[in-house]
Amino acid sequence: MLNPKEKTKFTVFRWFWIVLTTLVLALGYAISSPYMVYSLYVFLFVLIFSYILSNFWISFVVTARKVEPLILNEGEDAEVVVFIRNKSWFPVPWIYVEDFVPPYAEVSGEYKKLFFLRGNEMRLLSYRLRFPRRGYFRIGPLVMETGDFFGLQKHFRSGETQEYVTVLPSVVYIKSFQVSTRRPHGPVRVSNKIYEDPTRIYGVRDYIPGDPIKSIHWKASAKLGSLQVKTNEPATVLGATLILDLFEDDYYPQTREERIELAITTTASISYLLYLSGEPVGLVTNAQDAGESAEFRRERESAFSREDLLQKLLMEGRPEDICPLIVPTRRSSGQIQKILENLARAEPSKILEYSRLLQYIAPYLPRDNALVLVVPQVTEELTSVVEKLKFNGFVITVFLIKDEKAYQEAMLRLGKFSINVFHIEHEQDLFYIAPQKIGV
Repeated sequence: MLNPKEKTKFTVFRWFWIVLTTLVLALGYAISSPYMVYSLYVFLFVLIFSYILSNFWISFVVTARKVEPLILNEGEDAEVVVFIRNKSWFPVPWIYVEDFVPPYAEVSGEYKKLFFLRGNEMRLLSYRLRFPRRGYFRIGPLVMETGDFFGLQKHFRSGETQEYVTVLPSVVYIKSFQVSTRRPHGPVRVSNKIYEDPTRIYGVRDYIPGDPIKSIHWKASAKLGSLQVKTNEPATVLGATLILDLFEDDYYPQTREERIELAITTTASISYLLYLSGEPVGLVTNAQDAGESAEFRRERESAFSREDLLQKLLMEGRPEDICPLIVPTRRSSGQIQKILENLARAEPSKILEYSRLLQYIAPYLPRDNALVLVVPQVTEELTSVVEKLKFNGFVITVFLIKDEKAYQEAMLRLGKFSINVFHIEHEQDLFYIAPQKIGV
């Protein structure tokens, strides 16, 4: 499909040749030159015939693809197979195809090739892609180029299919974590006593009809002469909701990409720590979801040149507004996979500031889960919001990403609220985080 700018360009180009041909034809008749008139008619016939023929060839070439796996870890390979079929009975003398590959991927194999397609013939492109970094990457569509026998006309068109590959972020295993540690957040006071721990008895009370038989304290009942029921302390499984700041302007441009990737690795690693401990874990971030652009299904594109076609294919549909990426805090076998997939698709945004994000989601956060804030800096506005959350009973820990000056400022601002601040300068720092301090 041609956009309005290209349509205007095509209209001007077409009218230029119509006017030029008319003038040359009129000149031939004016000077009574049969050779000029005949040559012009032959040229026009060849030009029109070539245009129709090459356009006919490319319109009957269809494509499909297979990509496995669609979810992988950093450094792993994905195998791509592209199927190119001529669905007409008429052969295509030549067609040059090149698959659209992500700029960060390492390619091994043939992803571009020149083919001769017989009628109803199918050919394959097969290659592998290695992804050295996390992200959400588009593979395809295929870029096709063909033309006539004389080189007068060329047509460029894209294929119909594309796939998206999710590359999960790296996870640093925290060395000091013990799998047997049942409460890596340390002892906390639980405000909502929904669950009780039957191994921790702290008293008895009178029996109330409906109490289970197994809760009766028989020795105390015999001593007091009436039925007594054991009372237990509430369970102290705390868990955490990780809140990641990916507001683009909060990161300095010079080190933005490096710090953002470190922030995502930190979030993934702490999430994995909590998951291994069997605790509830969730994620909230103000990032933009790269997967939202995949909802935009691309039509076949046409262009006058390869460069114009590639420029079109680089353009993605983007949402005009943003909703926070949220994985609700819970304890389940698939929870860590959901969090990692969301982190893989996370891209920095300029729409929702971090302090506004905290104010927006605070009423919906479970009070008995700790809050782990992963941030590049702690501003006065953020300090004010954190103070209110602390006053409302939230247990808060802050991870500050690679900024010594911002770390010192955060210590001064949050230390008076007894909030622990961890400074993560490198991935190696995550090895030595003491789990017992998180959320204290």
